[in-house]
Amino acid sequence: MTNHPAPTTGGTDPRWKLSPTKIVVALLLLAGIVVPLLVGTYAKVEPRLFGFPFFYWYQLLWVFIAAGLCFLSYVLLKREKDAFARDAARSERTEGGTR
Repeated sequence: MTNHPAPTTGGTDPRWKLSPTKIVVALLLLAGIVVPLLVGTYAKVEPRLFGFPFFYWYQLLWVFIAAGLCFLSYVLLKREKDAFARDAARSERTEGGTR
């Protein structure tokens, strides 16, 4: 049996704090999930694109859109994490210099 340290939840851990970036990411990912489920919006044949009915090319388009939304979400969360790391390092230097 391996003893693992208990995960940090809440408190001062910024990963668990709700931020505007996390809300935007949630909305982006939610759109990528919900919009393709609205079958009534694309259950038609016209307009055709290169001979393909709307039903097919619209769904395929959402594959690429969803991949883009996932990548954008990753970039936004990484940027937030990097900003937190810079702020933490800066505060450590500031606190270390005053002691």
